[in-house]
Amino acid sequence: MDRLSVLPFRLAGQHLAVPLENVIRVIPALQCLPLPGAPPTVLGLANLRGQVVPVVDLARRFAWPATSLGLWQPFIWLRSRTRELLIPVERVDTATECEPADVIPADQPQVPSELVRGVLRTATGMLLIQDVEQVLSDADEAELQRALDIRGANHAPG
Repeated sequence: MDRLSVLPFRLAGQHLAVPLENVIRVIPALQCLPLPGAPPTVLGLANLRGQVVPVVDLARRFAWPATSLGLWQPFIWLRSRTRELLIPVERVDTATECEPADVIPADQPQVPSELVRGVLRTATGMLLIQDVEQVLSDADEAELQRALDIRGANHAPG
């Protein structure tokens, strides 16, 4: 099996990572426009060169304390099977590779296990590997799509 490349980041004081194959890029903070009717995990919409991209509060998805958006806060631009998403995070670390054997499925008391692909043991601790397909729940995905359809999904915000 191939090595797994991940992009580690910090959110709400926790160490997480996303598979590098799902990362489009890391960008500086963007202003987002609230989207009426969107699920609570969606902070709003951002305009990326005319493309409307939802901004998702991953801390809220994990039921962790929300972090306030800052001027110099990095956003991770992700691609899931259904759409592209922006995730504001506290800090992004250097991408790393690991052996698939180093990733173990693990239930964490403060993290619903269906939201993570597993836990990566590293020399500096553990990283929760986020399942990008679970950034939005199925219900949140449907609610977001309804809100986008009402607003007109092909138009850039603001």
